[in-house]
Formats: sequence, structure tokens, C-alpha cells
Amino acid sequence: MVSTLKQELIDKISVTEDEDLLQLLKEDHDYFTGAGKPDITDELSHEDLEELKNLLNEPFGYETESYEDFKKAIDRWRTR
Repeated sequence: MVSTLKQELIDKISVTEDEDLLQLLKEDHDYFTGAGKPDITDELSHEDLEELKNLLNEPFGYETESYEDFKKAIDRWRTR
């Protein structure tokens, strides 16, 4: 079965002229086989990795200013 599937994929790739599709296939293959670039987090220290995880788990927008506060700040800049 594997050799049949492999041959089918080889045949399809051989006739493909779409460079974008071929690039996508290569990137997917590299990602799933680990043959691509190393994970960007591989070089992070343990502390930096923990900080990144904590940042990703923070609620989105909790530090966002309201539109009214933004307008007040802009109005202060515009006064002479």
C-alpha cells in the first residue's frame, strides 16, 4: 500500500507545474518530518519560554483603552 501511495504522489508531483503548490508540499513535508528549520522556541531559555507561554495565556485586550480615553488623550495633544 505504501509503495502504491508513494508512486501516486510521485506521479502527481511530477506533472505539477504550480510552484506555489510544490513549495507548500515541501514545507509541509519538512514540518511533519522535522527536516525543516528548527522551531523558533528551541533556542529560548526556560525562563523566556515560560514568559512566552504566560503571555499567550493572558486574556486578549485587558490592557486596551476605551475609545473615550483615547479621544481624551488625543484632545490633550491637540490643545495649545
